[in-house]
Amino acid sequence: MRALCLALAATFLTAAPAFACSVVSGYRVPTSLTLADRADTIFVGTVMGERREADGSGGVVLVRPTLLLKGSALPQQVALGGWLAKAREMITRSDPRELRQPNSDALGGGCTRYVFAKDMKLLLFFERKAGKLVFAGYPFARVSEDVPSDDSRWVKAVRTYVAIAALPGSERKSALIARRDALRAQPGDTDAAAIADDIDRELAAQRTPPFD
Repeated sequence: MRALCLALAATFLTAAPAFACSVVSGYRVPTSLTLADRADTIFVGTVMGERREADGSGGVVLVRPTLLLKGSALPQQVALGGWLAKAREMITRSDPRELRQPNSDALGGGCTRYVFAKDMKLLLFFERKAGKLVFAGYPFARVSEDVPSDDSRWVKAVRTYVAIAALPGSERKSALIARRDALRAQPGDTDAAAIADDIDRELAAQRTPPFD
């Protein structure tokens, strides 16, 4: 099922916005912890440009990774299905306060974002398939959010979930609770409070592994 969902998402990443993707019955959007667990490489990178097909049927956006959040090394360059916006009004920026809902562009069209801006800073999730890193384009998931800085709320949250995902499944729930409580003990830190609230939502979710 997961493979089919990913295939569907990948198919429509380079399609025109008039198309819409579909997912198989029973598909569930991965939570932040699940994304952190499944990804082999997570990083922040900067959009450098694009490469379009000669016939205009599609293309890719080129990203230069700059900050490694998970993985053994930063890739030199990666590509996402999509293209650069031609006008400012075509760009949908992610809400820097949000930790749960994806960028609204991921809720239509190809079910993942496909319009970006040059110099946009993105937090991206990649998985290794057949020896190659490929974009983890799960439909409707927070896999390509833009962030204002390397120390933004979403970057801090992903760092937290990466650390939890590195633990055995049987230890993750207690670690999440401990981390939440530690964040709540930081009065006046709005990012800490927001991440603590997000951990509560993570704990309350009904989901399959990575929990044992």
